[in-house]
Amino acid sequence: MENEFYYVYILLCEDGSYYTGVTNNLKERFIKHSKGKGAKYTKTHKPIKFLSAWRVENISIALKIEHYIKKQDKKTKTMFIENKRLLKKYFLKEYSELNKISVISVSNMNS
Repeated sequence: MENEFYYVYILLCEDGSYYTGVTNNLKERFIKHSKGKGAKYTKTHKPIKFLSAWRVENISIALKIEHYIKKQDKKTKTMFIENKRLLKKYFLKEYSELNKISVISVSNMNS
């Protein structure tokens, strides 16, 4: 069986807010969010684009990372977006299994 990856992502919404989620298919998930079918939050806060995404090898770790990001203030989330590797450094203070995370670029998803 092929190894499946999960992605923890941050979207920029029309009102300037951020939405954080988890998926195994970034493109499909963005389409769902754009159509108002992705999550309650993105039904009322229209997503504009991906700001960042991190590839994770395990769904349970991806969910922990998502939860960790959602607990952060906007300034910290912005810091993670601007320097994707910082998430690993900060998250490792709470969880040791983050060595299974990879940084990926999603800038081409918005073209």
